Amino acid sequence: MFGYDLGVDIGTSSVVISVVGKGVVLNEPSYIAYDNDSEKILYAGKRAYFLEGREPNGVAVIQPIKNGVVSNYSLGVQMLSHFFNKVLRKTVFRPRVVASVPSMSTEVDKRILISALINAGARSVCLIEEPLCAAFGTGVDPQNPSGTFVIDIGAGTADMAVVSQGSPSQIETLNIAGDVFDKAIADYVREKYGLLIGLRTAEEIKKNVGCAVPRKTEMSIVAKGRAEATGLPESVEITGDEICECLAPHLEKICDCAKAMFERTSPQLVADITDSGLILTGGSAQLYGIDILLSRALSIDVKVAPRPSLCVSKGCEAALKKMHILDKYGYTFKTKEEVRTR
Repeated sequence: MFGYDLGVDIGTSSVVISVVGKGVVLNEPSYIAYDNDSEKILYAGKRAYFLEGREPNGVAVIQPIKNGVVSNYSLGVQMLSHFFNKVLRKTVFRPRVVASVPSMSTEVDKRILISALINAGARSVCLIEEPLCAAFGTGVDPQNPSGTFVIDIGAGTADMAVVSQGSPSQIETLNIAGDVFDKAIADYVREKYGLLIGLRTAEEIKKNVGCAVPRKTEMSIVAKGRAEATGLPESVEITGDEICECLAPHLEKICDCAKAMFERTSPQLVADITDSGLILTGGSAQLYGIDILLSRALSIDVKVAPRPSLCVSKGCEAALKKMHILDKYGYTFKTKEEVRTR
């Protein structure tokens, strides 16, 4: 049944599932809380996400799939199965699944991910690079021969691609994205103020006052944590300019990688991109001023896609409708027998 086909964005921070004809039907953090002894899942999604850093004895919280790599196969299958069951409920149909994967994933990583998806309930799986899915999710037509430059900055990776005629012409992945930003903020607060904060607090600082370029109006937030020297509760005021300075070295690496992509791209495609501009997707594309920073670095227009964190999943859904085109570029569904799953 075509209506049971799923587009799945398995991100480091969240799993987003779209159903053909219905759009996004599930958006949950890709976290699970499980019992240490039995490895049985206790919670998955939002509840597990908020439990991280607050775990009781005997309970651990992890992300079983990070950067498109299955770090814990058994728990990864349980998490995906939980999310599939929420979407499909009691249907007897096993869906075809188009899932996103980081651009530079190895063949071994891809086979393990396909295996996990099939054992979680998929009938067959087709993996497509994240920036290509992101391009489709923003409305790029696979049959359009004009060049499009897409950068998808999620939690685990920054994936970028020059897309033409439904296929990537140039492609690159950086392990610099939202999680790296959060850790950089936590390290900065510890080094400057001697205050230990959790990654959840660092993420809140990033979302509320974080910026890639200085704001016209300064913003600040109070960060609460544990003083490194005394071990007692303490709070400090952090400004947006401080976070801008803290994130600058990481953002510069993303800009440098994008520049290198242009150097490898044909002049005609560069001309197309100059006309159409660069498209930013992914949750970290919502960082204030990141479009301005990239525009200054690359000398082209840069726009953030509407609801950027959902673009990859929407692109997976769009790909399901265009498989007759994508099949020409080697994007085909793999079954259990073809990948020799566990």
